[in-house]
Amino acid sequence: MNRATSKPIKAEFTITAPAKGGDSVAVLNLSGQWIITSLEGIAARMQAALKKYDKVQVTTDGLEALDSAGAFALHYALTDKLDGEIFAGHDNYARLFALVGANRPTMDTYNRENPEVKKFWLHPVYYGLVHLGQLMSGFWRGFIAQSVFMGHVMTLIMLSIARPSRVRWAPLFNVMQRAGLEALPIVAVTNLFVGAVLAFLMVLSLKAYGGAVFSIDFVSIGVMREFAPVIAAVLIAGRSASGFAAEIGSMKMNQEIDAMRVMGIDPYEALVLPRVVALVIMTPLVTFIGTLAGLLGGSLAIWGSLGLGPQYFVQRLYDYVPTVNLFVGMVRTPVFAVTVAVVGCRLGMSVKDDVISLGRQVTKAVVQSIFLIFMIDAIFAMLFNGFTF
Repeated sequence: MNRATSKPIKAEFTITAPAKGGDSVAVLNLSGQWIITSLEGIAARMQAALKKYDKVQVTTDGLEALDSAGAFALHYALTDKLDGEIFAGHDNYARLFALVGANRPTMDTYNRENPEVKKFWLHPVYYGLVHLGQLMSGFWRGFIAQSVFMGHVMTLIMLSIARPSRVRWAPLFNVMQRAGLEALPIVAVTNLFVGAVLAFLMVLSLKAYGGAVFSIDFVSIGVMREFAPVIAAVLIAGRSASGFAAEIGSMKMNQEIDAMRVMGIDPYEALVLPRVVALVIMTPLVTFIGTLAGLLGGSLAIWGSLGLGPQYFVQRLYDYVPTVNLFVGMVRTPVFAVTVAVVGCRLGMSVKDDVISLGRQVTKAVVQSIFLIFMIDAIFAMLFNGFTF
């Protein structure tokens, strides 16, 4: 039999009932392959069939194979009904059957008392500190892993600058299109609505003090300096971090990354570097388009509520809003891009061999990316506090 191309023969059994008035022992004949892939619930069926017999003799005329799973199934069905020797002439099968029977666990093995829960007079504080320690330990391990991954990527970037032939241009342009150009519509529309809502709120707040015209200044500064970069980064994180983790995680599950290593291809150079570079190039562009859309939304809202047209909006923007606000907003976009790409790729690389792990890492990629974006944005806001000229 060619086992590489043929399916395993299903495990089967037949029972010969004892004759009335004669021997009271039933005869059980095993056939087929009693291996893990061929059992298909045979233990339960055989146990039900043997229920009415007190003793059973086993013959193995048609038995072709037996593994530990088959031996355990036989033990499970026979319990203490076995009569006589089993697997006579098949020493390997007999030893396996005896080995499984000797190590078969019983319910007594698991009937252990639950460990007593230790009670502390300050146990809420104690367990709270334990939980906090576990959280900090996990955060520290994640920080170390992220730093190591970032160092690997930075080394590759330096090597690629020194030798541009290392860069894989086709994947780079592909990621630029998917993560950058295809994200433009959603980023622009979202910033348009945010700019309009911000303008309505500013007009509503400043109108009572007779300074509604200053809403143009506030909307422009807010959009250029904070809202447009953060909204673009969050939307890119939702699209690209999850996409990178899913793509690389699926490749790892299918052992494609192992195959790349066997062929001498560095997966960091082939998969991670193009994604990081593509986001670093495209995120500022997407943010700039989002900034223009946010200003357009604010302009339309002010035009509708105050009657000040787009020409007046642009002129006041030119006269009273320093250009440095656009610089403060745009300077953080490459940092956002590196963060999103590195988090997505790193968590994709850490996927195990099951779908549950893939889903968990994809979710973590989005959550961690957005958390880090807000944290980095707060750091930049503090660094550039009062940075106007």
